[in-house]
Amino acid sequence: MKYFLVILLLCITVLSGYSQNQILSSPDGKNIIGIFTDGDLSYSVKHNDETILERSPLSMKVGDEDWGISSKVLRVDRQFINVKVIYTVPRKYKTASDQYNKLILTYKDFQVEFRAYNDGIAYRFSGRRNLVKPVHKETVCYNFPENYETYTLLTDKLQNWFEEDYTIKNIEDLPVDRFSITPVMVCARSFKLLLAEANLFNYPGMFLQPAGKSFKGLFANYPLKEELLEDGNKLYAAVRENFLVETNLSRSFPWRVMGIFEKDSDILSSDLVYLLSDEKAPGVDFSWVKPGKVLWDWWNDRNIYNVSFVSGINTETYNYLVDYAARYGIEYILIDEGWSARDNLLELNPEVDIPAICKHAQEKGVGVILWAKWINVDRQMEEAFDLFGQWGVKGVKIDFMDRNDARMVNFLHQVAQKSAEHHLLVDFHGVYPCLGITRRYPNVMTYEGVIGLEYNKWSTRATVTHDLIIPYLRMWAGPMDYTPGAMLNSQAETFHASQREPVSQGTRSHQVAMYIIYESPLQMLSDSPTKYEENIPSFEFINTIPTTWDETIPLDGKIGEYLVVARRSGETWYVGGLNGNEPRDLEIKLPPVINDHKSMIIHADGENAFKEGKDYRLYDETADKDGILTIKMARGGGFAAIIS
Repeated sequence: MKYFLVILLLCITVLSGYSQNQILSSPDGKNIIGIFTDGDLSYSVKHNDETILERSPLSMKVGDEDWGISSKVLRVDRQFINVKVIYTVPRKYKTASDQYNKLILTYKDFQVEFRAYNDGIAYRFSGRRNLVKPVHKETVCYNFPENYETYTLLTDKLQNWFEEDYTIKNIEDLPVDRFSITPVMVCARSFKLLLAEANLFNYPGMFLQPAGKSFKGLFANYPLKEELLEDGNKLYAAVRENFLVETNLSRSFPWRVMGIFEKDSDILSSDLVYLLSDEKAPGVDFSWVKPGKVLWDWWNDRNIYNVSFVSGINTETYNYLVDYAARYGIEYILIDEGWSARDNLLELNPEVDIPAICKHAQEKGVGVILWAKWINVDRQMEEAFDLFGQWGVKGVKIDFMDRNDARMVNFLHQVAQKSAEHHLLVDFHGVYPCLGITRRYPNVMTYEGVIGLEYNKWSTRATVTHDLIIPYLRMWAGPMDYTPGAMLNSQAETFHASQREPVSQGTRSHQVAMYIIYESPLQMLSDSPTKYEENIPSFEFINTIPTTWDETIPLDGKIGEYLVVARRSGETWYVGGLNGNEPRDLEIKLPPVINDHKSMIIHADGENAFKEGKDYRLYDETADKDGILTIKMARGGGFAAIIS
């Protein structure tokens, strides 16, 4: 990653036994970290002079040593950093300013670094010795001054799909025998706080467990023995070690992050998790990485009709998908489960001629992405990736990990590294939000860790309210493979789950708007070519929306209710809006930068969308002289505007 660096360095060196407490402020002065070094290390946070985090301890048990417990500071260093970051894959921005103040406490065997940003704060431990030791424990604690309302993804299982429903309750009302997947939202009066981690490498991911008015970090120990479950689809830890990970201590550990936002919509402009993560792997070429849309076979159950062949898991179906993608300039097709033997990536299903499909796709200018379960990839990675390269495969979708212990975190990074060497894009499913991996490995295009469109095949869980929570919470952690694109759309009272001919909840324009609102450089087209042919205006509108963005401006929104975002790609602006359970009339003030772009085409809810989800309008519009765009959204509705 290219960047330009301006550093104002203030270095304070003190004698051993230094014990003065410290203050660290964000560049705009709104976020203030109090750092207490007397006795056990702890910190607190204020925003606009209001305490949002009371004194909270931080420590690590490394071998026989307790980092942060009765430890003596040897030195304190401060820096102001202002870095221009140029994104390899511009998911939200083409460039961004990484600006913060930092403070480093140096101890005998370790350091603790604090950073204060305008949109949050973070800290991490780093070791200073070149030796391997087990990490037995890390104390992460968020002590809040009040019983704040929270948004959590609760589970009682360390091994899970990382796909839970949001629980909205005050901290003290949460069950203490459960813990939450991150990010977690805390509604601190008028502020929104997001708790997460960043730069997760060779270490277990963090859950957050409620305790009174606090959240405490919870981690899975390293697996000692694993067992196959679900007929060989899952490999879970049966017995665990008494440590989190054994690691060389000449390293940095993951960041503990708190995003701080005065308005809900401000969350959409923040890329703090990405900026806290390591830059792209040195010496690795990522110039070949190509984002785009993906025609996907699984969600629509390969339900193609009005054709001259029997559709299903066969060569004819996939060649048809290739031809359809080529016809509309779609970059990729995804061949999901069934193309290979169940437990062997090197043995093809005789009905699916992958080499021939890839050859046909290359001739048509379309890339092929293959699905695989992680157990097979773990056993056959080198052989399989070599074979994929020979076939001309362009990417892999890897599924069913269901864990975030250090063994699984390391597997994901091994995949990211090996796939980069073989010029393969990566889409992780059945996985935790991979916090920070996309910066080090830009070929990791997207990942799941969310209740997405697939849930409409068997449940009612992917509600329009859920759709309005995840961009404020889950998406803050990074790209989100929700897999939109349904052409059968229904309001809640007429919705029905279907495996064969699935339906989305909400309106058609709700689905279309997701292509602007939801960030995923590899974005699925989940319905079948037959459904898209029956709905060409909506399909062609979707197909004109990019999957990466040069600029993002959140315009308005409230978690769980609605969201409006403007994004730019090249010289064209796109404005998307999603709506929850209540109908909504909006007067949207377009940013001055868009004011010269008056002509727009809009995909919006039709007059009857409140009862018939498929009803939509496609029309030309012009903003008024003050740059006001007036939009009416049905319940469960949305809109998408292309402004040129």
